[in-house]
Amino acid sequence: MHFFFNFSEDIPEEFYSSENHQPHTECSVCGNGFGNGHYFIEKAFQRTHDKTEFQLSFEYAICERCKTDMMQSISKESMQRMQEFAMNMGGMPRLENSEEVEIDMNYMLNHCIATGKPLDSLDEYHLVGIMRGEKLVQLPIVYGESFIEEYSELLSEETKGFFDDFFNNITVLPPTLAKILEDEKPRRPVLI
Repeated sequence: MHFFFNFSEDIPEEFYSSENHQPHTECSVCGNGFGNGHYFIEKAFQRTHDKTEFQLSFEYAICERCKTDMMQSISKESMQRMQEFAMNMGGMPRLENSEEVEIDMNYMLNHCIATGKPLDSLDEYHLVGIMRGEKLVQLPIVYGESFIEEYSELLSEETKGFFDDFFNNITVLPPTLAKILEDEKPRRPVLI
């Protein structure tokens, strides 16, 4: 579930491609450019073995059409559980239509939205955002490991299998992710 606000901000560097350190320009699934449509970016990070820094586990940018196709492949059981979980999640911002809110972008990019924990206290996290052109059009969302664990438990075996297959269809992979996927399957579901 996504919450769109009257919001437009230049794409933060945290969402840039790890390959060229520029905004993503094409879908990781179909390879088409984004044009003027919405697109979605997810990046996952895990602490290194020595716990001194985060390392990118995977990243992808997906166009609206491919995301719609992806959502249709998720089992009805998983979709219902995911929607209920999102609605009951305590950290999601609640805004009234007329409410003006000042947004601290640094806070949003550095704290789990579900628990409020800062990145420094996490061992892994996912960063998710919705873009259009060169703008971020939804509040960025960071999910820490406790959210990811709970979310993972909601998924049916059918949906878990779909997410495993999803990575096989990504056409543009950063070198780090390509190496990981050669060695093992991803352990976490995608969140967008």
